[in-house]
Amino acid sequence: MSATFKRPYLGPRVRGLRISELPRDKLLMLAYSNTLDEFLNVLKTTPYAVSIDRLTRENIAELRRELIKIYLDKIRSIFLGSGKDVKEVVLASIKFFEFDNIRNIASAIKAGKNPEDFIIWEPLEFTRRRHIIASLLGSKNVEEIGARLEQLRHPASKAFAFAAKYGEDKISFFIDRQWLEDFTNTLTAKRERSLTTFAEEVRDYINASIAIRARIWGLSDELNELIVGRPTPVVLSAARDPPAKFLEFAEALPWGRLLISAVAESPSLENIAVAMDNIYPAYMKKLSDIYIARFTEFSLGALAAQLEYMRSEVVTIIKAASLIAEGISAEKRKEIFEPLVKI
Repeated sequence: MSATFKRPYLGPRVRGLRISELPRDKLLMLAYSNTLDEFLNVLKTTPYAVSIDRLTRENIAELRRELIKIYLDKIRSIFLGSGKDVKEVVLASIKFFEFDNIRNIASAIKAGKNPEDFIIWEPLEFTRRRHIIASLLGSKNVEEIGARLEQLRHPASKAFAFAAKYGEDKISFFIDRQWLEDFTNTLTAKRERSLTTFAEEVRDYINASIAIRARIWGLSDELNELIVGRPTPVVLSAARDPPAKFLEFAEALPWGRLLISAVAESPSLENIAVAMDNIYPAYMKKLSDIYIARFTEFSLGALAAQLEYMRSEVVTIIKAASLIAEGISAEKRKEIFEPLVKI
């Protein structure tokens, strides 16, 4: 049965999400704003308008909460009234914020701050997994967070095991790795072609990023432990080839040209690692377009790709505000957000 007949309601909802995307010029205006006042004025002309009257370094956390609430309201329109398969894809995507909360708790404890000030509960209410984060409160150190997660058999516990083995400074990256593993495993378990294909493409991209970072960290021998699943040819190239050869290998992939454009002037391993983080929103936008064309907007793969773009869009907005608040120069921010031009 075709996706159109199986999920006739899904196409219009995916189109609705696409319509609600920020136009590229608005996203760039936010990214390149000179001040927080300018950023907030631009934001209030978009669907992400917030109730904050004045944005300061001290209330960035409030901005983050409000933006995620707006994002969840958009996703709720997909979730309500959908079938079980659609709901499972939505919940798998939103689960990112569970891992993000775990990251924020660890960061707060390391900094001697109150973890509760950095938790965003709304995504946890949506997924009905509030108990996971609540069970971590009261942890005295990062090791105890990892131990509690292990008791819960939570996939994020492996990030803390990696950090204990390879360096606590890498814990944020390892948490992202664990979310990817959980997310892609959930999608491939559905055994639906468009979902499996999407999961494999995203996994390949992140594994290539892991391989590059493993070389920088001196962990190339540990690659098989660090990557998710089996290494593909492009991941093996990232793990052992000179940067120029790896880029040549990656050029045929949807993210390859984005990466080449970002590092053309200086294709070092360090610059490639940073660029692979920065091109993610543009890559997800490209995948959303590709999956709608390949599988139609009624497919679960197109939904997953669009959800990932919408999540990366809101994370990009939060990141832009945080960088402005930290006093990062417009020139440096332009380097970070340059891939948005490709959206």
